[in-house]
Amino acid sequence: MRFNIKQVNCGSERIGSLTGFIKSSKTIIETPTAALLTQGCSVVHLTAEVLAKVFPDTQLLWLPLSNSVQLENGVKAQGEGVAKFAGLPKHVICATLYNINEIVPPGHFELGKLPLWTKNGKKMITADKYMDLMETFKPDIILAASDGRISLNEKPKRIVKSVERTMALLDSCINKYKASEELQQSSLVGVIVAANIPHKCEECIRHILKYKETLVGVALAGLTDGSKESYEVSLDKLKEIFSRVGGSLPNDLLRIVEGSWNPAVIVTAIEHGWDVFDGSYPIKLTNKGHALSLNFDVYRYSGDPCIMDLNDIRYNEDFKPILEGCECLTCKKHTRAYIRHLLNTREMLASVLLSIHNLHHFNEFFVQARLHISASTFNIYKKHIITQYENINPKLDNEEDKTAPTLVQDKKKIKVRIGDNVKTEVNGTIIK
Repeated sequence: MRFNIKQVNCGSERIGSLTGFIKSSKTIIETPTAALLTQGCSVVHLTAEVLAKVFPDTQLLWLPLSNSVQLENGVKAQGEGVAKFAGLPKHVICATLYNINEIVPPGHFELGKLPLWTKNGKKMITADKYMDLMETFKPDIILAASDGRISLNEKPKRIVKSVERTMALLDSCINKYKASEELQQSSLVGVIVAANIPHKCEECIRHILKYKETLVGVALAGLTDGSKESYEVSLDKLKEIFSRVGGSLPNDLLRIVEGSWNPAVIVTAIEHGWDVFDGSYPIKLTNKGHALSLNFDVYRYSGDPCIMDLNDIRYNEDFKPILEGCECLTCKKHTRAYIRHLLNTREMLASVLLSIHNLHHFNEFFVQARLHISASTFNIYKKHIITQYENINPKLDNEEDKTAPTLVQDKKKIKVRIGDNVKTEVNGTIIK
């Protein structure tokens, strides 16, 4: 895979493209962009057939190993990689160790190993085992194994340990990558941690740049551990991190940001030259029954909220589409009142319809960003998006996603917390 930069503006925002994929040589993915979050290598809430209608073109898919490792035996038997196994052969897979937005127990490290929290409990995994799995899964892009599940408010001792582990894991991943002919079909990305401790972050970056000729890009982790509190970071603090870390990197490396960040944070990152985002934010909104409704007209600020809570009773008899003028399949055929009804009756179709809209609208947000970068008006667009988030009810954007499972270790059992209810799961079976 190659990362090509087409245009860089004075504010460091840039337009680029990902090309040269071994399995799909004609594919071009424009950046800045977001990947589509997957679970078991299926885009969350969407079947392959629905995905093809929402996104006819090739998309970048975000594959956390934590929710896909159970596919190993099937993918190995099939022998053609996880994309073909999941019925999504034309799409580009970006694989990482875990979904950084899931809340898991802290710690549980062993020498040379990292905890991989799956639906069947904790698995300890080495960098070599991780790369062995990548040989089986055959993704197009691989994020190197790292100890990146930390937040900006972590204690310094924990962050120092994270840097040490991450550098050692990268060494192992590089050695395995260079020794494997199969892995040469994929592109490797190094992971940066300790963003809030500049000298440790610089140490991590210097270590990554030792392998610059082998790596296609870098990913910034360690900004959040998935908890609600870790997302309550000021925009100014994140802006300083994006600027400082981005300024320490060569321009020709692809830059990825992990975390479920809202568009106000994303445009701030784009301004400082970051290219790819993990795309979990629209799924976070969907799981709460919320719809993204950004206004992209920079010359008209209506004051309407950029997030709609369709659980609200006010939408009971609102027969307008989620967003007037939206071209997604949901807005063309369904109303706010209908989706409110589906949410109220807990129908699965509610998540499908909301996902279609939120993913389409989130993608349009990046399309508009690229257009404004091309026209050298990105600063106006950035301020327009940030203004909409400054006026939003904080509860809408920051409240905890109570539909997302939280894993807690309890000997050989796993407790699954859904909302305020706790159930016990043993080997995948729920015990009430």
